[in-house]
Amino acid sequence: MRTVLIVGAGFSGVACAIQMLRQAGRLPLRVLLLNRSGRLARGMAYGTQSPQHLLNVVAANMSVLPEDPEHFVHYAAMRDSRVAGSSFVARSVYGDYLEWALWQAQDQAPRHVALDCISGSVCSLQTRTGGGLTATLQDGRCIEAGHVVLAFGHLPAPPPELAHGAWPDSTRYVADPWRGDLLSTIGVQEPVLLLGTGLTAVDIALQLLRRNPMQRVHALSRHGLLPQPYKPPSGHLAGRTLLREETPTVRAAMHAFMQQVERLEVDGLDWHDALAALRHQAAGIWQAWPAAERRRFLRHVRPYWDVHRHQLPPAVQQELSAALGRGALRVSAGRVLDVREEAELAVLKVQPRGSETCIDLRAGRIINCTGSCASPRRAAVPLVQQLLADGLMRADALGLGVETGPDCAVLGAHGRPTPGLYYIGPWLKAGFWEATAVPELRQFAATIARACM
Repeated sequence: MRTVLIVGAGFSGVACAIQMLRQAGRLPLRVLLLNRSGRLARGMAYGTQSPQHLLNVVAANMSVLPEDPEHFVHYAAMRDSRVAGSSFVARSVYGDYLEWALWQAQDQAPRHVALDCISGSVCSLQTRTGGGLTATLQDGRCIEAGHVVLAFGHLPAPPPELAHGAWPDSTRYVADPWRGDLLSTIGVQEPVLLLGTGLTAVDIALQLLRRNPMQRVHALSRHGLLPQPYKPPSGHLAGRTLLREETPTVRAAMHAFMQQVERLEVDGLDWHDALAALRHQAAGIWQAWPAAERRRFLRHVRPYWDVHRHQLPPAVQQELSAALGRGALRVSAGRVLDVREEAELAVLKVQPRGSETCIDLRAGRIINCTGSCASPRRAAVPLVQQLLADGLMRADALGLGVETGPDCAVLGAHGRPTPGLYYIGPWLKAGFWEATAVPELRQFAATIARACM
């Protein structure tokens, strides 16, 4: 019997399992879905139970099945008849949907196809003579599989790098903004500093201010940019090729894109439409650029790409604007040079963007909202470090993720695929750039399933 082990049961792992159950074919197949926590289809994004934590993408774009775009809309409408394709649904509902879709796929799979969900944590993977891999779990169990899919999702970000030394070990620093007891550890009068000004920072800031509208919250990032509000694209550019994928430089690509936006504005469209149209070309443009141009994009354009690409639902945008307007939330740009403890507070020495002088910011809690760990080299995960050390996985040179083939096969130290090993998740950004959202990840899941059959 063929055995496929999927390490991780968040969106990516569940999507892979669903595709394998649906593509199983005539030969016996056993799919092992391994999850450390035992909870399926939750992960960092969908583990929250707060109804105020919304998806930042409309329901119409959130189907786990690429061949059935309305799949999630139909499910959500069964739970709430008010839901339409343009709705922003609670993340907890989406977690329920993924689990439901998995059991649906299991029920509809042929009798010779089995799905087993197991709890555990893989600490090492070794290739086997004759093919396949052996996974060793922390409790000593060993699992032999013909294929292994690494789908462990977003890993906690390491502490920020300081200009003067390493980030100090402090009880006032919170590495994981999504830990379940976060609010209970923060006093309602305690000043809070958020590192980062993206979607996670907005979520945490509003969560704190809902509990106590008078709490002092300050968000700090290198550029001080907040996500842009969502506006539904008109759809007039659907399927249109906006830029030539062989555009040789970042400067040329940006110039061509801005020219397109200017032309679109004459027809009553705007950058929302242009960015939506560009999305299906992003991987091709990224792959056509040499390493020097990719670095130039990361250094000069990425912050602006991120805040325009990852937008805020209207209800969240209104709440954010109100918090900013009344001064409950402050946002600034700068970099942290040093951190020290002083009485009941942590003191951060910050150099504001564009300034030669420094200021002190004081906080009772410092919460890292900079996103997940981008580089495998900095991931505090024994499995990842073992794979890198043994040459079974290779980190990309830009610190964005892992090197993979077009079918998501993991490349080893010598640039060749490690037999039977695949990766799906945010580290695909290294090769595809657009690799963190549902529309791309569900396609990657289908690709991996085909490769494993």
